[in-house]
Amino acid sequence: MTTGRTTASGAAADGTRGDGRRCRVLRVLGELNFGGTEMRTAELLPRLAAAGTEVHFVTLSERVGPGPLAEAAGRHGGSVTPIPLDVRFPLRFLRLVRQLRPDVVHVDCANFSGAVLCLALLGRVPTRVAHFRGDDNQHRNLRRRVQRSFWRTLLRASATDILGVSPSALTCGYSASWRDDKRCQVVLNGLDLDRLHRPTAHHLRALTGAGPDDLLCVSVGRASPEKRRWLLPPILAGLRDQGVDAHVVLVGPSDDGDEARVRAAAVEHGVADRVHLLGPRDDVGGLLRQADVVVHPSCLEGLPGGVLEPIALGIGTVAADLPGVRFIDEHLPGVTIVDTDAAPVVWATAVRTAAGHTAATDPVTARERFHQSPFAIEAAVTTHLAIYRRRLPAGPPSEPVVKNRSRLPAASER
Repeated sequence: MTTGRTTASGAAADGTRGDGRRCRVLRVLGELNFGGTEMRTAELLPRLAAAGTEVHFVTLSERVGPGPLAEAAGRHGGSVTPIPLDVRFPLRFLRLVRQLRPDVVHVDCANFSGAVLCLALLGRVPTRVAHFRGDDNQHRNLRRRVQRSFWRTLLRASATDILGVSPSALTCGYSASWRDDKRCQVVLNGLDLDRLHRPTAHHLRALTGAGPDDLLCVSVGRASPEKRRWLLPPILAGLRDQGVDAHVVLVGPSDDGDEARVRAAAVEHGVADRVHLLGPRDDVGGLLRQADVVVHPSCLEGLPGGVLEPIALGIGTVAADLPGVRFIDEHLPGVTIVDTDAAPVVWATAVRTAAGHTAATDPVTARERFHQSPFAIEAAVTTHLAIYRRRLPAGPPSEPVVKNRSRLPAASER
């Protein structure tokens, strides 16, 4: 029950304001797809909208894909405007800022956020947020290092708030001394457990042909080199050599090159009939709940949803030794951590350990434990609202002047 109590900033305990002032946010992303950033943002939208926050999106790609965020944006009063990165980008972006008149520009583009936030500063947007999502700071190319340094200088000059999904995201992405910058804070990705508990019509053992005693492994993640999905077949072979019959199900967007590499590895290790690629799905939670274990071999993450989601369901998970993985392990049980460069046989042994955690864990207990953790979505909503509303002026917002603004395409037009 809401008490209506307000904070010193004028925000109510539930995130609304006593003066009824709505907040308008413009979020900038590379593109809308099935990635972790997009999934977590889509889960926030209904809660932000209910608290009087209107969120619009800019993509730096002309492609507006059919991912969950594209649908959620339109459903909750927002829009999607593709503005590709070319010589016209600054003028087109400033024009959109003048039309929408946002209170906040929130950019999820690592250090390049500095370039976008400088434009937001020119457009007199009061709150300018940079959000770091990953741990990648390996820019060996001199040109890339110079670019990154320049963008970071712009970011320091223009951002009012600098966020990271984990401490390591700020350390690797922004600065090792981020704790000395008062604008910096860790804002954890909130996870919507209701979505993970939706039913699925698919029975994985029937779908894969796995026997009742076979170990059923699931791996969720998009097809990209750092996800290392090609490691899964040799891990299956390692389990077979240890006397364990197992199948692996890969869930997530794929591409021809990645899929070919996975299938070639499956043939090479004699497990082609035990590797199953399902592609992107909207019933991930229902599939995860059927898993004996989740394997997440990615070697580059910020705060990996592919680890956090199964842990929230009580499914034992094997993951590479990354800062974001260890951060999850500090707060919730169920992660078996393996050296990033470990041999497949080591991963296979860890899979057996993680499967034991699944068997010993009550899903209800796992859910209650997650609700009490800092990864609960309610905590993420409260933090976002506090940041967005900190500099709101009193009174109703000015109405945007919309001239030829790109709209969210209907499903039939995609």
